[in-house]
Amino acid sequence: MALFVDGPACTIDELVDQDAGLLETAQTCGINLTTKVRLAAQEVENEIQVWLERPRSLIRRFSAGGLRIDQVVVTPPLREWLVMHSLELVYRDGYFSQLVDRYQAKWMQYARLAREARDGFVASGVGIVSDPMSLAAPPVLGTVEGSQQGGTFYARVAWVNAAGQTGAASAASTITLGDGHLMTVLATDGPRNAIGFNVYAGWALDTLFQQNDVPVPTGTAFYFTPATAKRAGTVAGAGQAPDMVRPLPRSILRG
Repeated sequence: MALFVDGPACTIDELVDQDAGLLETAQTCGINLTTKVRLAAQEVENEIQVWLERPRSLIRRFSAGGLRIDQVVVTPPLREWLVMHSLELVYRDGYFSQLVDRYQAKWMQYARLAREARDGFVASGVGIVSDPMSLAAPPVLGTVEGSQQGGTFYARVAWVNAAGQTGAASAASTITLGDGHLMTVLATDGPRNAIGFNVYAGWALDTLFQQNDVPVPTGTAFYFTPATAKRAGTVAGAGQAPDMVRPLPRSILRG
């Protein structure tokens, strides 16, 4: 599962899966869906932050220093809340833009569903990781001389912590090499608690397998050798599973 801070926990495609008329509404009303997802995520984050900061007696059960938003994992109930709240914001803006009754009806519908999804998240609790590994940036690819056939290669990377947990994998980088050259893969801007990174590489985006047996040390380039590359095995994952699920109060504390 991805961390909440890795980016919006839902996609526009997921919103369209829920509401088939969404793209038409957005075009008609001039609504930027990416912006609405971002705003919904910010509002959800603000509520979670209040939960994490205010009930100190509960937090001390899990962490003497308190919990942080970067430790929160996107569980299915949290994703559902964000999807419904994003749709609520879209149709709220659609109604005030056009004053069309059907937009108001959908606004009210998604507002209710967002409240129900929020209640479901509260009931299930917030997923927490103790040693979060953030989403990796796309790797820097280079080349060195090597007696191998050239071609076009792709690579993704993911940070690894001391417990062997892997963060969400980066987007892919690509490079085309001539014969007699090898691809090098370097992960950059890693979190301070990372002990290294995993490399997922290959010839096609849908068949990138983990090439390293142990984490590649931070600051070290990995050499991808086509002749001995793994063509099956572990693929890039979405991130860390929660180490614990923290109970939440039934009502939000404000002020």
